Amino acid sequence: MKLTKKVIDAAKFPASGQVFLRDAELRGFAVRITPGAKAFILERTIHGRVRRLTLGRYGEITLDQAQNLAKKKIGEIADGKDPAEQRRTQRQSATFAELEQLYLTRHATHKKSKLNDLSMLKVHLADWRPRRLAAITRADFAERHAEIGATGATTTANRVIALARTMFSLAQDWGFHPGPNPAARIKFFKEVKRARFVRPDELPALWKALQNEPNPYVRGAFFIGLLTGARRSEVLTMKWEDLDLTQGLWRIPDTKAGRPHTIPLPVPVIDELKKLPKLEGNPYVFCGRWGRSHLVNISKPWVRIRKEAGINDVRIHDLRRTLGSWLVAAGASLPLIGKALNHSQPATTAIYARLELDPVRAALEANAMRMLSYTKKEG
Repeated sequence: MKLTKKVIDAAKFPASGQVFLRDAELRGFAVRITPGAKAFILERTIHGRVRRLTLGRYGEITLDQAQNLAKKKIGEIADGKDPAEQRRTQRQSATFAELEQLYLTRHATHKKSKLNDLSMLKVHLADWRPRRLAAITRADFAERHAEIGATGATTTANRVIALARTMFSLAQDWGFHPGPNPAARIKFFKEVKRARFVRPDELPALWKALQNEPNPYVRGAFFIGLLTGARRSEVLTMKWEDLDLTQGLWRIPDTKAGRPHTIPLPVPVIDELKKLPKLEGNPYVFCGRWGRSHLVNISKPWVRIRKEAGINDVRIHDLRRTLGSWLVAAGASLPLIGKALNHSQPATTAIYARLELDPVRAALEANAMRMLSYTKKEG
């Protein structure tokens, strides 16, 4: 018979078992009726085996939608695909939560940016944890990338996709996911390098806001980060055993550059460190809550501090850039700045190159005025 809405509505539910209403026009398309439910199905012989694929429940999808879906599946089968097997694989494949846990324990534990990965997974991908890897598509990632980018966080959007791309690539290497990689070939947003730093006119308000910070460890972490240019993770994990306050040296044993780095400490930094209370049994300089381990999250205090200082657009990493900018203004060379900030590549220090023009501009300005002064003498 030809399946119509009227025919399906009129069909009675069986007391037990199942009955089928098969469409006379679209071969293999049918309605399966069980006690209390009617569902559209497609039956096809694939590789010598009869496969039955459920398309959807009647009422949740219409007859027209089910027929269009059936035609699409018939096309996939003609191309050599097996929709029933694909669906079975999706049901049995690992979840994103399982991949996340494996990634964090097997791979991210060796990364300097593990905290960043944790943050991105928690903020931007946590809702995907129950999903099967095989069910996550490139379209899903393209949509998520666009959503994050629409908030203005284009760099974060790119980093989230890069993280997911790495995770799925590793999942393939580990035999955890057959592929393809759904995060591949997502076009990144164009990124504009930030050049924000704390200007001379902003510094007094920042110093005042820091002095008003009640937590001495938070206050000290920002103070030392600003005057040494060390990375946030390096400052927060500073240990007393890494400090030689007599010689004024801080040896960072493990850095993002993959090598130890020694920073000569200015006298104000040494004085600040000497003020900090040491907690017995805690090797870290900047102790965390309840005196256990070290500080981890200083983003909330920074929001409070920068608001009080009136520099709401300054991020924590901009404090590291501030040191480089002030060194440039003092006449320091780019190689010296690169050494102070422990840059691996000269190109990383190149952001400060344009700031070197300030002293050049001042010299040219003074020289122009001096040369032009002779026009008055000539007249």
